[in-house]
Parts: sequence; structure tokens; C-alpha cells
Amino acid sequence: MLEFSYPEHQQLYDYWDSKRGDRFAPSREDIDPIDFPHLLPNLCLYKVHRNPLRYEATLMGTRVVEIWGIDYTGKFVEDIVLGPVYDQVTEQFKYVVTHKEPTLNDLDASWLDKDYVKYSRLMLPLSENGTDVDRLFVSIVLLTKETT
Repeated sequence: MLEFSYPEHQQLYDYWDSKRGDRFAPSREDIDPIDFPHLLPNLCLYKVHRNPLRYEATLMGTRVVEIWGIDYTGKFVEDIVLGPVYDQVTEQFKYVVTHKEPTLNDLDASWLDKDYVKYSRLMLPLSENGTDVDRLFVSIVLLTKETT
């Protein structure tokens, strides 16, 4: 069971959980952004491609774009500058796809030399066919130097 330290993650998880019912994950069509407008700036959506397994950013919230300094919408994860956490991040994406369950991770962002040093990322699977994870629904919360 995931333990949430941030209300944004808890709110998104509860919404996702209510939409999935007895399935392992809801579909993209089950998710309506009008239901959580206050969370939108911190959300991302990734499309899962297979053979080879790759992740394409199809939505980047305005706060996430501000975090990275670039809008990566339409780019694949391997094109996103993740510095020393790249391997860790891609393994976490793969875990959600293969295990079909949410993950919650705190990651180091100090290498970006910004006003934050860590971020917390909730990843939730979405599935159109009820069998495979085809999208990753992601919430990011920044931990600034003042909050760590």
C-alpha cells in the first residue's frame, strides 16, 4: 500500500482508484481533467510504446514544464534530460508497465541546480484494453530547499 506525504498525490490516487472499479486500472477515457483542475499543472501523461518499450510524453502540466524549463510534450523519455536519474526513472516506468500497479518515488533533482532538490512522483497505470498498460498518469510534487 502506498503511503502519501503530499495531498496532491493522495487526491489523484483516490480519483484514479474510484475510476478503476474492479479493474487494475481505468482507461484514459475514464479520466476527466475537469474533475481535478487544481492538480493539472503538476500532471504528465505518457503513452507506452512497445517493441521496443518506450515512453512518449503526450501531456506536460505547466508546472512540470516550469520545473524542467522545456516542454517535452511529444518527446520520448530518452530525449528528456534526466541526468544521473535516467536509469532509475526508466526502471520505475517499466515497473508500472510490467507489474500493472502504481508507484510512488522520491527522486533527487539537485543536479538541475534549481531552487528544488528533490521531487516526488506518483505514477498510475491506465489501460484501454483492460490487459495492458498503455499510458502512465503521473503527478509530480517538488521539494524545495526550504521544505527539505
